[in-house]
This record gives sequence, C-alpha cells and structure tokens, in this order.
Amino acid sequence: MKKKFLALLLTLTLAFALAAPAGAASTQAQQSAYLLYHLGLFFGEGVQEDGSPQFSLDRSPTRAEAVTMLVRLLSAEQEALSKDWDIPFTDVPDWAEPYVGYAYAHGLANGVDFTRFGSDQPTTAAHYLTFVLRALGYLDGADFTWSAPWVLTDQLGITDGSYDSGGDFLRADVALTSAKALDAPRKNQSRTLLQQLRGDSSVTTGNLVIWDHSLVSIQENFISFLFHPAKGTTNGFASFKVDQVSVNSQPCETLQVTTPEAVAAYLASISYDAGGFGYIEISYDEDAALKAATETYTDPAGHVYPLLTFTFRYTATQTDGKVLTGSFSSSYYLDADGE
Repeated sequence: MKKKFLALLLTLTLAFALAAPAGAASTQAQQSAYLLYHLGLFFGEGVQEDGSPQFSLDRSPTRAEAVTMLVRLLSAEQEALSKDWDIPFTDVPDWAEPYVGYAYAHGLANGVDFTRFGSDQPTTAAHYLTFVLRALGYLDGADFTWSAPWVLTDQLGITDGSYDSGGDFLRADVALTSAKALDAPRKNQSRTLLQQLRGDSSVTTGNLVIWDHSLVSIQENFISFLFHPAKGTTNGFASFKVDQVSVNSQPCETLQVTTPEAVAAYLASISYDAGGFGYIEISYDEDAALKAATETYTDPAGHVYPLLTFTFRYTATQTDGKVLTGSFSSSYYLDADGE
C-alpha cells in the first residue's frame, strides 16, 4: 500500500531559542510572515511550486483583508467564524463578514461612513496601525490620533519611524508590524499580546523557535524524520533528541542521531542531501498501530482511513547549554490504491 502524508494534521511545537538575526527589510518581512504563519496568525494565498506558502508580500491588502489579518493576529478567527455578526455595512463580501463583524463588535474597526466599510479600498498605514493599537487596548482620541497612529507605534516599538510619509502599505508591512505588535505592551497590562496568546510571561518573538520536521522515508513498519527549526525562526541549537515516540499509543523502537554534524554525516552516508538538528528512524508494528487507531481521515472520494499518529517528546539543547523540552505529533494514513 502507498503511504501518504496528511499535512493538515501536523502539529508543530514551540520552544524558546536565541534572538533572530537582523537582515534586509524584505528578509525581515519574510521572516515575520513565516513566524506568524507557523503560529497560525498569518496565512498565505495558496502555495508555491515547492509547497511553501505564497504570502504575496508585495501586494497592498484591502481594508477587508487587513481586518481579516488583524483577527487572525489576535487568534480570534474561530470565534469570528462561529457567530452571526450584526453590521451596518452594505459593501462587505460574504467571506469577510465574520472578520469585519468581529472587529466592529469589539471596537477594532469602523466604517468609512455609516453604511460602508470601504472593504475594497486599499489599506493605509494609518488604517492598520489604528486597528493594531485598538487591539492592544489603546484609545484613539485619548492615547493616539487615528490620522497619525505611528507616533504611538514608534514609541511602542511596533514601527520605526518609516510610516509617517504616506506611500503604499503592503502585506509585507502587515507582516512586519504584526510581528512587532506581538511584543508590544498592552495598555495597563504587564503581558504582551504574544505572552497572552501563549500563556507564558517570558516568551518574546526574539526567543521563540518553532520546531518542524520533514519525512525522509516511510515503509511498512518503518518511518524516519529529520528535525529542524521552522523557517522564519532561529537555529541557535546544538542538539535535538527524541526522548519518547509512540504511534497510536503503541511503543516504538528508535535509532537516532542528535547533533547537526552527526546528522549531516549520517545522511551523507545514505545519500540523502539535507541538514538538520536531529534525525530518527522508527520501527513499529503497523498492524497493531492501525488496530489501535482512534482517529480517521476521509478523502474526497469518501474513503475512510485509520490514522497513524506519531507522538514525540523531545529534549533540545541550545548553544548556550540551556535545555528545553516539548512535544508534537504528526499523522499519516495508508492509501490502499494498489500502488
């Protein structure tokens, strides 16, 4: 049977690492977009040929799109989609109604007049920075002026003096300012937006890393993975070791390599051209794991497959010697198509 990876069931895990390196503005925007993307706070517009998200950072978002990105930044998308919102605007497309409704109901965004939101109008820096400041609890007219919100965002470190001269406001700017807003102080609160979202008073975007992994090989009773920090986060680690792995709660036997140097050497020996911080080969009883499956996947044709869900507990060591632990899971199904 052919084994297919079910990417939507991949669960990333968070750890804390060293500060991200600075770079050119375009590089910073890309890093910011990936960071937000891996946190589930920023989406692309489809995928590129290599499977990576297409962020379209060089395009100006509309006001409806900007509010959508704001709601996602606040990790409020599910709440927005779960309710019917009463809005006075007649120019909001169906797809945007939950996001505009949430933002309007929570005082984050108003219309351009009493009956129009200005959904198709390009977003300006003043628009989006005003949205962000309101989301952080600051009041226009009291803490800042809506026509020059960058005065306060400069003070808070969300912007750096580059938005007071007009010009286009791109999705790259949304990514940059949104990532900075995660570390900005909320009005009259001790925690930042990121600390509130993560429930951790010590986390910042400068010490956050998201661990990812890629599939190297999958065969009957065997699977192997390569571990690495997700794109857009830092790589200040010396080793990555899986302490325990199970599939559908069934025990597994493992062989692993735990340092970047050893990983590179081992993968070269098996003619696999890639790098990483950890590599693991897993042996397991596939039949027993399938029988123990508690979740299934239904494909577009209506076929139902039991899932093989691998759960990892890991220990990662930073280059400064700090030891971190975490866990994540990844799910697969067996496609019985005869291939």
